[in-house]
Amino acid sequence: MTKGHDATPEPEAAVDLFIEFVNTLEFEDGEPIDHVGDPGRLADWLRSHDLAGGRLATSRVKRAAPGFRDLRDLTRDVIVRLAEGRDPTDVQTRRLNAVLRAGLHYHQLRRAGPGARFTVGQVGDDLEQAMAAIAGSLAHYVADHDLRRLRVCANDGCRWLFVDTSPAGRRRWCDMRTCGNRAKVARHRARTRSGPPARGSTPG
Repeated sequence: MTKGHDATPEPEAAVDLFIEFVNTLEFEDGEPIDHVGDPGRLADWLRSHDLAGGRLATSRVKRAAPGFRDLRDLTRDVIVRLAEGRDPTDVQTRRLNAVLRAGLHYHQLRRAGPGARFTVGQVGDDLEQAMAAIAGSLAHYVADHDLRRLRVCANDGCRWLFVDTSPAGRRRWCDMRTCGNRAKVARHRARTRSGPPARGSTPG
């Protein structure tokens, strides 16, 4: 990532797949930066998260890219609602379930060729299965975890999404050393500009 987020979150914790995926669209001072914006980078991200193996044809990834973008937008919208204490809408739930349904797969016993040994192979579209894995990560989190721990960074120019694993559960910033420190500096500058009240004046 480009903006100085530590590779290890603060405090240290495993990052859920849906969180990693949604943060592939990052914001730097409000400007979007898409880290999987082309087929090659999307394929690399999928392989690095064990969601695809071997060589992925660029044409296939390109065709699937709009579906991944839609899923990322849906995931972000759902997380924002949850972070605000609201449930996903019925439409969002149906869209998430449609992604899960499209990623169904099964195993099949087959022979590789005449006289060859039998093998068991997985049948189904691997890219649809990758999207289903991401959607499933979100679905299991919603069903099994404390939704009050989902956060959107309080820096409006960042909006990084994270799970608050701090003991008190009161984190506001994705990283205190970046966004948190910037907010402190901004508050200090605002106080400095306003200056102390004039002598003899009464607070309004």
